[in-house]
Amino acid sequence: MTMKSADPTLFPAKDADRIRISGRPSWCSARMWASVTEGMTRGRGAGGRIRRRVGVTWSRAERKILRKRKPVPVSVWAEKHRVLTMSALPGLWRNEVTPYLPGIMDAAMLPYIREVTLCKTPQTGGSECAHNIMGYCIDRAPGPGMYIYPDESTARENSTDRVLPMIQSSPRLSTYFTGQSRDEASFRINLQHMPIYFAWARSASRLANKPIKYAIADEIDKEGFDAGAREAHPLDLIDKRFTTYRSTYKFIKISTPTLETGNIWQALNGCDAVFDYHAACPVCGQRQVMRFSGIKWEGGSDARPSEIEARRLAWYECEHCTARWDDELRNQAVRAGVWMSRDMPVSLFAYLDRFRPSRIGFHLPAWNSYFVTLSECAGAFLRGLQDIVKMQDFQNAYCALPWKETVMKKDEDDVLSHKTGLPAGVVPSEAVALTCGIDVQQNGFWFLVKSWTRDMASHRVQYGYLTTWADVETLVFNTRYPVEASPDTTMGIWRAAIDTGGGKDPSDDWSKTEEIYTWLRQHGRGVVFGVKGTSNPQVKKVNPRVIDKMARGNRPIPGGITLYFLDTAQFKEAFFWRLGIAPGEPQAITLHADTGIDYARQVLAEQKQRDKKGKVSWVQIRRDNHLLDCEIYSDACADPEWMPSLSFLCETRQRPGRRVRSKGVR
Repeated sequence: MTMKSADPTLFPAKDADRIRISGRPSWCSARMWASVTEGMTRGRGAGGRIRRRVGVTWSRAERKILRKRKPVPVSVWAEKHRVLTMSALPGLWRNEVTPYLPGIMDAAMLPYIREVTLCKTPQTGGSECAHNIMGYCIDRAPGPGMYIYPDESTARENSTDRVLPMIQSSPRLSTYFTGQSRDEASFRINLQHMPIYFAWARSASRLANKPIKYAIADEIDKEGFDAGAREAHPLDLIDKRFTTYRSTYKFIKISTPTLETGNIWQALNGCDAVFDYHAACPVCGQRQVMRFSGIKWEGGSDARPSEIEARRLAWYECEHCTARWDDELRNQAVRAGVWMSRDMPVSLFAYLDRFRPSRIGFHLPAWNSYFVTLSECAGAFLRGLQDIVKMQDFQNAYCALPWKETVMKKDEDDVLSHKTGLPAGVVPSEAVALTCGIDVQQNGFWFLVKSWTRDMASHRVQYGYLTTWADVETLVFNTRYPVEASPDTTMGIWRAAIDTGGGKDPSDDWSKTEEIYTWLRQHGRGVVFGVKGTSNPQVKKVNPRVIDKMARGNRPIPGGITLYFLDTAQFKEAFFWRLGIAPGEPQAITLHADTGIDYARQVLAEQKQRDKKGKVSWVQIRRDNHLLDCEIYSDACADPEWMPSLSFLCETRQRPGRRVRSKGVR
């Protein structure tokens, strides 16, 4: 029996197919089959075969489903059907802008690939890559999909601002809408042939009771994607949703890394194969993995980040021919690049065809991106030389590498190895400012004075113990230290910080805190400031706050007093990190020649330890930690978050502490 469309206007003759049927197919009703077989005797020809022509009309939707489409890669589909709305380059998707993404998209939809991990930096297009994969699945391989974000607000924002506009703006994808407004809700998009759910990591109910074929977990290193006390890990809960589609599911994991113990770095290390992007030099044609060590600029660590960025002074040096790539040549090199296996010199698809792994990972630093200049990378590094928090941001958000936790144990010899030949009380010639930290005791004051250079290297000029407030005033306001190799030059303390958290003085009705408040109001003079450590983390390491009442009895302080609240955990982290830097490098620590074992024991009175639950905190292992506190207070005085900052001071005058007393004498 042969069949073809009865209406040539709906199904043109050139598209009609003649189908030979030996028995009633499942789609043919019994009534239709009876009409087909009626008069079999009359229509039976030679060999007893039925030769009856039946007219069947197919609807547009049926023809759309029944028509066999040629397979296309995700990258080709995206250039034809993906339209960008919230983008610096709106319009049709162009693979040439982010040439490293087509390989990831095409590899993700290979039939044997189950999980794809993308360890990336911001502004590299990782999330848009995931949207392209989901859009392709909507059009070419439908099945229940789910986006998972760290929190509810992020899930809602991405649903309404990213995913829904992606479907609406595409002429192809928009045809799958049902036409009912309720099917475009914040946390669920119902299409004609598949649902798309939106969930957040800490909501076990949103992750449960849904069979899922495609899941995209975005920013899995952010707070929220950690294991709760009562529920399993969010990534494990997502994995359980694939049971129904165990042989066809796709799980896309995307994030900027944080720590080595973070989800994305653990997922990358758990992949069957990891791939790095190799750019091709426009001059010599040689391929290479771009690394930060290849980014160069004039001035080294003394260069100003803002100037490097504004004038775009950084370039990339080819490791083969030493050709200098500016940003445009970098873009050409990336466009000519390929993904290569980390384990062997084999390209992405050659490796996949040969080994057919099920879990693959990609590592994508910022300097491969069209949207990030080489000078931005250099500027971020230079800022990191002055602030450990900014250095961590550079490591995570530009290198796509995790920050290593400094859970360390040092001994006194490690600390004293930083001693130099400079005697106590002498300032190094490179110094630009002196800061002082003072820790108040019931019967006296521990203090520490250190110098700072432009690249934030510090030198301990003096430390010791004072007994009276008069001694403190003499130290802070009247003491001037000679500068190395410059006998006529002296330097005084630029900024000092004194702890205000003292205990009850048994010889007086006032608390020690109120005594410090009173002294600060009378003698601060814009040089000495009150500080207080906080046990809870702060967004900023240094947080100024005006206090208008005394510590006891709520007595008002006329005009108030400004205290600087310090995130001491961050400052301790920075101090011990600097202890690991070799002298002569930016942010290194050095000590005067007379530094004793007492100093080393006090700064090692606390250690960063991990408890049984994996939580890391600072633990005091010795009673006397006063000089460590002085170190923290002195470091806070030079921190970029304390305004005016030390960098501002360096720009406004050549060397603080110099002043003309008479003609020719400074």
